[in-house]
Amino acid sequence: MPLKPSPFVALQSAENRLVGALAPEMQADWLLEIAPVTSPSPSVGLRRARVLFNVAGCCWPFRGALDALPLDSESVPALLLRHAWQPGASADPLEEALRVLRPGGWLISVSANPWHPAAWRELGRGALWLPSWPHFQLLHARRQLELAVPGRAFWRGLVPGLSPALVLLARKPKRPARVLPMKFSRPRFAGAPTAVAQCRAA
Repeated sequence: MPLKPSPFVALQSAENRLVGALAPEMQADWLLEIAPVTSPSPSVGLRRARVLFNVAGCCWPFRGALDALPLDSESVPALLLRHAWQPGASADPLEEALRVLRPGGWLISVSANPWHPAAWRELGRGALWLPSWPHFQLLHARRQLELAVPGRAFWRGLVPGLSPALVLLARKPKRPARVLPMKFSRPRFAGAPTAVAQCRAA
């Protein structure tokens, strides 16, 4: 089945609410959004750069493969990855997202909930190939990402059909500080002065 990004109009209001609730957790100067070309962006309150993709891969502001972004490694402070888990997708979107994300940077991942009727209206039987909530979390956890899912969002995702969109907040681990061993030189003692003062008790 070919990759066919959908407008996801039926999911938009829920997505706006869920992403908007998580965005204040991120402390970043700007954010990179990777999303289908036909999908409206939710509000995040940060300066934003966008990379849009369609059935052929990235189509704006450049053309290329979704798993080979022309960005330096560890150059993005925060990333919003939306609806990249599509039926028929050949590349794993998380690998490239983590490559460009800085250590300590934030990632918000969004996918349609395959257990919700809205996903079936958008994708038909293709919704069966979308990751469910436990699988969606596992995709992130197995890459040693620090998951920061609020309790309410966690339980809403577990209940089939309750939330039309799955939204997960994760953080790339910070790089450990490099500790250099201390080098101690051999102590040197100055010679005693030639005239030594003598002190007598009164």
